[in-house]
Amino acid sequence: MVLVTGGLGFIGSHVCRELVRRKEKVVVFDNLSQGNLEFLKKVRMPDIYDKVTFVSGDITDFASVFETLKEYGIEKIVHTAAITFIPTAIKKPSLTFNVNTVGSFNLLEASRILDMKKFVYISTASTYGDFQYTPADEKHPLNPKDIYGATKVAADRLAYSYFQTYGLSASIVRTSAVYGPGDLERRAAKAFIENALQGVPMKLEGGGLQMRDFSYVKDVALGMVLALNSSESAGEAFNITGGSEYSVKDLAEMIRKYIPGSEIEVTGARKIDAKRGMLDISKAKRVLGYNPKYDLDAGIREYVKWMVEVYAPLFGLKVKNKPVFD
Repeated sequence: MVLVTGGLGFIGSHVCRELVRRKEKVVVFDNLSQGNLEFLKKVRMPDIYDKVTFVSGDITDFASVFETLKEYGIEKIVHTAAITFIPTAIKKPSLTFNVNTVGSFNLLEASRILDMKKFVYISTASTYGDFQYTPADEKHPLNPKDIYGATKVAADRLAYSYFQTYGLSASIVRTSAVYGPGDLERRAAKAFIENALQGVPMKLEGGGLQMRDFSYVKDVALGMVLALNSSESAGEAFNITGGSEYSVKDLAEMIRKYIPGSEIEVTGARKIDAKRGMLDISKAKRVLGYNPKYDLDAGIREYVKWMVEVYAPLFGLKVKNKPVFD
């Protein structure tokens, strides 16, 4: 039995789907912070909601975490619950610390007490801060620039310490610029597609010169499940990304390929943006057998289709610029 924290979330729902595909029994543990159960099932789990068990709970509540693990006989945990949208993290540092760091500690401590067989924690390339070299491997110094990255570093290192100190079979997955179906936040790819469909210019902060390793959410979910099932992943960190480098401007231009009527507007740069680029995924390939299936073109094509067919009708988005897929 596998517990997925934040299982109704953006990445968590795709992890659940990958687990269900592999015939795993899945319990979703989620505090419904992004909407009620019926709404989130419709947006993120229309195909698998009847194949998983839902538990409403919060990772900041140790008793709730502990009792859920005991009641359902959980043997493995994939921990995706977090405050992940950086603007929200900056506005609400106390909440971000409690969820990202204290919540992660609660799960690790409960796992220690109950002798959990496997624990996979989703970390982030934000833990690296400004990249000192590219492609950045897992040995890159952890030096975050913002509160989000700092809380994720704390939990990242807590997970490793529970492996070192208590022998908990914990693995760490570091992702980068995740995009794809199910994202309800205004991250770059979603904001760009939403604007482009409505005839609103895509705003490139600083000209869109920032380099990112964009990662399609299905690839990330696959990588996390591979880490969960690997006999060689305990105590290890893995970069799980698209494994390629693109600028934010490249992202906008790719969206224009599928939404031809869209426009681009250049604005000032944000000081908080870290200097990043491509991550080295060779370790994940070697140890886990991970190989991303989506390049930016394939990912954006599928994402635009989802935005038009699922997101727009649900949220009343008026599509002015119709996409072209031929």
